[in-house]
Amino acid sequence: MRLRFDSVVMDLLEGAIDIHIHSAPDVYPRIQNDVELAMQAKEVGMQAIVVKNHFFPTAARAQLATDVTDFPVYGGIALNLPVGGLNPHAVDFALKMGAKIVWLPTLHARKFLQNKSHVKNLADELGDDIKGIYLLEQDDETLKPEVLKILCLIAKRNAILATGHVTLKEARIAIKAAANAGVKNIIVTHPLASFVNYSLKDMKEMIDMGATYLEHVYNDTTRQVGHPIDRRSIFEAVEGIGAKHCIMSTDAGQWLNPIPSQQMGIYIKDMLNYGLNPEDIRTMVTTNPAAALGI
Repeated sequence: MRLRFDSVVMDLLEGAIDIHIHSAPDVYPRIQNDVELAMQAKEVGMQAIVVKNHFFPTAARAQLATDVTDFPVYGGIALNLPVGGLNPHAVDFALKMGAKIVWLPTLHARKFLQNKSHVKNLADELGDDIKGIYLLEQDDETLKPEVLKILCLIAKRNAILATGHVTLKEARIAIKAAANAGVKNIIVTHPLASFVNYSLKDMKEMIDMGATYLEHVYNDTTRQVGHPIDRRSIFEAVEGIGAKHCIMSTDAGQWLNPIPSQQMGIYIKDMLNYGLNPEDIRTMVTTNPAAALGI
């Protein structure tokens, strides 16, 4: 597919890295598989992509896509029930397979399961009898021992911790502990999403606690979610925090949204229209994700 954007957008797509794409095969309908995603990203001059699945590790299939397309594709692991939830063994072997990102619980996070209507088409697959995953002990102040083990594994492999869909309290405590454990790259996952809903004050405090980047995703503004946010709210969050602490990614791959590389171009165009300068956008789509991934 040939993308039709102006020269400024195409220039910013050159070298861009999308760290959050949902690809086929999956239990949910996806618009492109790993190889198709890589080929399209390569065609528009992007530098790399990261494929994510809520239920299965993606590092091995990312390596296959890389081998087939000669384009860098990376994977990770989301700590939901199919991998055993807060399972250090699953994390250890995912990292040994080359996983770059470990997401704290997403669709099986207790908070998300209590607010399933926000992404109903995902929630319909989850059932009503699942006990959500919670990071904290009964005192509600201390991380469970298995979480601390996972943070140490992430630090040892110099991988990325991403906060997933957990509560503000869980995220704050996990960020502090991860920083203390030596995790160098901590990403707050789509903090503006309606089912996460962190305030600007919360986001600033997370940066102060040790979070490296706030990941703002375009999918939060689309009809894929039950309560889309206004696109201007992303612009305002970036202005309030500063581009040096932010990453722009798509969280794309849904069958009803544009293909991910096109969605990244639309995202870039929208942020330019709101008044972000190209240098800040380059920081968020290329410099920061490259630094986080160590590439």
